[in-house]
Amino acid sequence: MGFELTRPLFLGAGVIALAAVVLVWWRIAPPLPPWRARMSLGLRVVIVLLLTGALAGFEFQTSPPEQSVMVLADLSASTQSAIDRETATVRAILAQRQGANRAGVVSFGRDPQVEVNVGTDPQFAEFEIRPNPNYTDLSSALQLAGSILPSDTRRHIVIVSDGRANLGDAVAEARLLHAEGIRVDAVVLSVPVGTEARVDRLNAPGTINQGEQARAQAVIVSNAATTATVRWYLDRTLLSTSQVNLANGETTLVQTVKPTVAGFHSVRVTIDPVLDTYAENNLGEALVQVVGPPRVLLVEQVDGDAASLEAALRSTGIAFKTISVAQMPRSASDLAAYQSVVLVNIPASSLGVDGMALLQAATRDLGIGLVVIGGNNSYGPGGYAGTALEATLPVQIELPKNLKKPPVAVMLVLESSESSQGDQVLRGAADAVIDQLTPRDFVGVTNGMGGTIVVPLTQLTDKAKIKAAIASMQLGDPPGYGQDLNIAAAQLDKSKASLKHIILLGDGDATSDNYQPIIEAIYKKGITVSTVAAGAYGTNPALMRQIAQWGHGRAYVSTNLNEVPQIFLKETSEALKPWIVEGNFTPHLASLLEALPGVPLNALPTLTGYVATTPRAAADVILQSPTGDPLLATWEYGLGRVMAWTSDAQGRWSAGLLRWPDANRFFGDIVRYTLPAAGDPALQLETQVQGDHTHLLVTAPTYSGAAVVVNAVTPDLSDLEVTLASTGPGRFEGDLPTDQVGGYLLHLTQSAGGAVRHTNTFGVVVPYSPEYRELGTDLNALRDIVRAGGGAVITDPADVFRVPVPPARAPLPVDELLLVLAIVLFPLDIALRRLILRIEDVPAWRQAFQRRPARALAAEATVTRLRERVAGVRTARAAKAKPGEEPPAPDKTLEELRARRRR
Repeated sequence: MGFELTRPLFLGAGVIALAAVVLVWWRIAPPLPPWRARMSLGLRVVIVLLLTGALAGFEFQTSPPEQSVMVLADLSASTQSAIDRETATVRAILAQRQGANRAGVVSFGRDPQVEVNVGTDPQFAEFEIRPNPNYTDLSSALQLAGSILPSDTRRHIVIVSDGRANLGDAVAEARLLHAEGIRVDAVVLSVPVGTEARVDRLNAPGTINQGEQARAQAVIVSNAATTATVRWYLDRTLLSTSQVNLANGETTLVQTVKPTVAGFHSVRVTIDPVLDTYAENNLGEALVQVVGPPRVLLVEQVDGDAASLEAALRSTGIAFKTISVAQMPRSASDLAAYQSVVLVNIPASSLGVDGMALLQAATRDLGIGLVVIGGNNSYGPGGYAGTALEATLPVQIELPKNLKKPPVAVMLVLESSESSQGDQVLRGAADAVIDQLTPRDFVGVTNGMGGTIVVPLTQLTDKAKIKAAIASMQLGDPPGYGQDLNIAAAQLDKSKASLKHIILLGDGDATSDNYQPIIEAIYKKGITVSTVAAGAYGTNPALMRQIAQWGHGRAYVSTNLNEVPQIFLKETSEALKPWIVEGNFTPHLASLLEALPGVPLNALPTLTGYVATTPRAAADVILQSPTGDPLLATWEYGLGRVMAWTSDAQGRWSAGLLRWPDANRFFGDIVRYTLPAAGDPALQLETQVQGDHTHLLVTAPTYSGAAVVVNAVTPDLSDLEVTLASTGPGRFEGDLPTDQVGGYLLHLTQSAGGAVRHTNTFGVVVPYSPEYRELGTDLNALRDIVRAGGGAVITDPADVFRVPVPPARAPLPVDELLLVLAIVLFPLDIALRRLILRIEDVPAWRQAFQRRPARALAAEATVTRLRERVAGVRTARAAKAKPGEEPPAPDKTLEELRARRRR
């Protein structure tokens, strides 16, 4: 047992105080006998020493016999076949804990997490935490365990694993823990390995020219001879199927592929062995880029919407492919087959959150161009506000401040939800719409009772009156919506409002009417129709979507009636705001940016409308309306260029433009401006997947001060940016995190002297988790770890608490005890100096501390005094009495005195 001072600097103060006490005693001797003076000095010295020790943090160092055991349980994918055995092992270890020993559990895969806190009563039945199983990072688990083991006990770590760590350096971490006095042991988790075949790697050229063939080579590794069915795919097209005999060891397979169009293409090989354990590693994939003329992807909502764009691209020699919005690519590698994407009047709801995030990532990180063509389903009316697509655009979905809001007219066509509570919610939703409108707007309501109008189309000058009518209305459940829709359209047809809209709310079970001609006739009158599918007993959303599609509106589906008010508010915000500005005008040139070469911008034809937006501060507004609203705007978003045309291309507002002789060149140049620079073969990339990252080696032309930056799009569409280090002339290296399974697209940019010199795009694929690459138990790896940690491989869990664990030093602070002793000695020091004790004074001291009995009073004297006092009171009262009053009776006076005495 040793000692330690936690605040040793206070020793200096103690020495100074001790010297001062001795000096004062020596220079000014106290007026005491010599033996008392010396005792007083000794007490003061002891008090100073005690206070000094308390201030300096004096503590003893002890070696506690208890130990704390942390069990590290490997829950990576390679141990899943032995999870029951691992659970039983952890239970057996915890069951051996006795007395004051403590135990806890940390489960780990890609990241470690505490399963059971360290304590004297660890409760564990099964694993509750499921870490990322695609990797095994034993090093991080050791580091976490070492940081949370209590330092006032002996510390002990027990690993339960198959030893297949593929991240970090567990041996180095175990060596550090051993240096800190922590023992590291291991219990081998035996993982059964049957016959196993896997695709070890698939090699294919990263780039080929259009028209060339690519030779793909797959290496299959098997631990036993077996037969397998091998399938080769180009993108999602099956190329070939064959039966192959796999040898014990490596088998090489070769396939020739010939992608026909420019862009990225996926080459995949799958195997289906007769004898196999894991199917997760039976896939290999590589990305091949075909270099050729640029291709553009046209996306339309309705067939024929992109006809004018098709004609423009065809006449300008730009290759394209037209698809419906439902056919939009869903991965970055699929979208990278095109150099630009054109959205023709596409609402946000059709793209979906993932689709808009994909477009954002492809533009920002891969340099793919984006063109957004307006219309009544785009920008504000299309619900772009607050989405990833809006963040990508050079315009914001906000009404210009100088825009005067014209009146709007809306008819609410409602039916019963077949629930009284639900009907009340619908009334509240109608009230919410009224609250969003201004007194200049118009609203009307039908109630689903065969064309009954509850509130005729009325200007909102008295909102309270209209709300009262809504609150008292009864809702019906009609067999068809036709009558209500027709009477609502008749009401709107009389209105002179610039925007006319119907919101139909129902469960979709009213199927007796033929809605297509009804809705198309309503739309021809300039009235749009949106639908909300909601009901207490389910809905038929398909019918409601068709009605909204015919009515050029939006379709909402609600599974909870309480969502309806929010849906109504959203629809009011998107459909009833004056996004659409109509009227004849000629676009004005607002920028000198040469984005449309050859187009006579000073002779543009007349347009009749556009969708109102607000330009961003960094945007270039090329064309604008007479009121300054952007018509054609562009900016650079990340690595890509974005063009926003807020009028349409279908002829509703651009009929004059489409008849213009330069119309094809106009739209063709808009798309051409967004095309990225062609891939540069001067940049070449070599990759090597290593655990959760991929090592990149880029060879590039040599420039003074050159730098290479890699922008990557991950499988979950996140963005990564890595600056590579120069390792030699024209050589740049670095590591890219690739801890997700799937394809990564990498855009390389070499810059020098403040200018971009070269760019190129490559693909990297992680086909499956490295957990399925090396299987079985690696006993040698576990032995190396425990050897570095000063432990051993334990075969019996009962021995975990029996093995010798390095002693721990636990501090035992005594500063508070020293302070208490100093406080106790201080009054003794005062007494020694102030009190004089003699033998002959002992009887007097004894008598002083003895309890004295109370002096007894004679009873007769007490009674006499009482009588005298009573007589005095009587005399005094008699003297004060008024004439004619009789003095109080003696008995009454005695009673008052007794009562007063009792009080």
